Amino acid sequence: MSESDLTLAQRGDPAAFERLVSPHLKGLYGFILKRTQNQAEDVYQESLLAAWRAIKGFQRGSTVKTWLYAIAGYKCTDAIRKNASSPAFKELDETQAVPGFEDDSVTAMDLRTALSHTSDDDQALLHLIFHEGFTQKEAGDLLGIPEGTVKSRLNRLKKQLKLSLTGGVPHDA
Repeated sequence: MSESDLTLAQRGDPAAFERLVSPHLKGLYGFILKRTQNQAEDVYQESLLAAWRAIKGFQRGSTVKTWLYAIAGYKCTDAIRKNASSPAFKELDETQAVPGFEDDSVTAMDLRTALSHTSDDDQALLHLIFHEGFTQKEAGDLLGIPEGTVKSRLNRLKKQLKLSLTGGVPHDA
């Protein structure tokens, strides 16, 4: 991040804002998708709009990535609360199956099955740490939980996934 891009974005330059956030957009969408599933597009747009509106208050001591994920985390929580009473349906995308996918499909299915036994919050934690590369402290801050809780959840999740992948029955998450 260049200091001038931040200054320009804070003065209202949309191109500078785009340069600041664009390296984080793919991961940000993945984070939102893990937490909100069928609402991801809307929450993604709301998060970026909120970030644009809040750029003037960006604290120079933090990183753009952490700041964006925090905003998205709040937007995800809002969306989940709004739709807590309506069931979520996940559509299958048949176009993703291509010849040759069978090689890794059993392992991938086992992992997806094991992950399906974890809560959405636990999946979001795993995504932040293992996919996005956040530290345990940063992930805890983004999810609003203490670092010690992150460590204990990760330990429990690793044991749960290992047990599930080796043929055991996972504990309820």
